[in-house]
Amino acid sequence: MSVLDERIGPFPLGQAAFGAAPEEPHQEEIQRAVSHAEHVDDFDMRHLRYFLAVVRSGTVSAAAKELRISQPSLSQQIKRLEQRIGAALFVRSSRGVELTAGGRAFLREIQSIPGQLRSAIAAAAPTPALWSVGVCGGVPAEVLAEVQNGLAGQGAHHVGSRPGPHLRMRSVGAAEQPELLEHGEIVFGIMRLPVTAPHLARAVVWDEPLGVVLPTAHPLASQPSLTWEDLSTQRLLWYDEGCAPGYADAVPAQLTALGWKAVLHPVDQDQQALFVHALQTTRDLVALRPSTAVTDDPQLVWRPLPTASAPRERLAVTALAGSRAARYLGRVAARCGWPYRA
Repeated sequence: MSVLDERIGPFPLGQAAFGAAPEEPHQEEIQRAVSHAEHVDDFDMRHLRYFLAVVRSGTVSAAAKELRISQPSLSQQIKRLEQRIGAALFVRSSRGVELTAGGRAFLREIQSIPGQLRSAIAAAAPTPALWSVGVCGGVPAEVLAEVQNGLAGQGAHHVGSRPGPHLRMRSVGAAEQPELLEHGEIVFGIMRLPVTAPHLARAVVWDEPLGVVLPTAHPLASQPSLTWEDLSTQRLLWYDEGCAPGYADAVPAQLTALGWKAVLHPVDQDQQALFVHALQTTRDLVALRPSTAVTDDPQLVWRPLPTASAPRERLAVTALAGSRAARYLGRVAARCGWPYRA
């Protein structure tokens, strides 16, 4: 995975969005900025985007595909950037590219520029802002509606007050979200708890017990209840670590403590169609989901786990701890009754 998503999206997160008071720049700071700008007149934000795209993708060909330009054109632009800097940024090999020492130094210094530029645009732009929200796979529609109503402040404003922000929900894997939050590529994330990243504030918007999901043709589907002995002969269709870091390890550990040391069958459960297909075509395979996640699917049945303390699926809205977004999330959580931890 990359260090940074290079795309500069139209979802600024600035002072205007959260009502922070603007600060007047000092004259010496302006003079210093002007002096620095004199030396970068021939730099283009496009070059930074291209550089960050290659860092993220690991290969020039993959970056070119993502940027929708030809590979020779991207290679030429990277060479021009290296010539302007006066140092090689990448070591090229048959496996892809790696940053040189100079490339790593360059990355450290420039990776915050896209976020700073977005903040500057947001500070000058009129509200409402457009905020990007990363959504991990398998999030129920009612959760998205709850988040929409909470973060956008629908129904919370008095008549005549300015409208709330606009949200853009986008599919982002849980493993990617902490990094994109840190670099401002998304403002909020929706992911399953627990999360391994320690620097995230979180507000729980969904908390449901897990139960056993089976296809209708499964031999156990006709039983109204299941025992641990029934489940001991079944493999568990489960998330790989990249789909749900933290959660993917925590739930199997809880099941082992309850008496079911399940043999895991990992799959990319971010894709519902693959989830259902695997259950229907693989013998001795069951899954775990909250009942509401499969109620409307006629191909599946749900049975409770044989315990009063079943593992739970908790979905949370997250933001970078200490940020304006986190403070805003805290106020929304208090208003909506979402359990919140900074």
